Amino acid sequence: MDTQSTITTKTGAVKIGKEVTAQLPKKKDATVNDRDRLNDILLHEKHMLTGYNTGINEVLDTALFNLLQENRQQLQQIHQQMLEALFDMGEYTADIALPNQVADAYDVFNGYKTQFPYPEEQLH
Repeated sequence: MDTQSTITTKTGAVKIGKEVTAQLPKKKDATVNDRDRLNDILLHEKHMLTGYNTGINEVLDTALFNLLQENRQQLQQIHQQMLEALFDMGEYTADIALPNQVADAYDVFNGYKTQFPYPEEQLH
């Protein structure tokens, strides 16, 4: 995914994203198009990923655990491909974060490690 591409919205905001491609209609109508299909697949995959997460958390058999993890990983890769396809079509955009905003978010989530019940070296 090319996160260096930027667009300017109607209001002048600069965002990470691409212009909407010609294969997507400018205005949504009753017909089903590629955007609708990809969004439907993406939603379905999100539900399946949640199901796999639940199964992985609750399975007792090691072989089944490994199989579920493999399947989930493959599904995650497909999900990422669909997301990238929608991004390339101009369907998804994101706000541009300044480096200090990214660093702040990293610090917050990295700080959560101290709340784990086990020392970090035991988690690897």
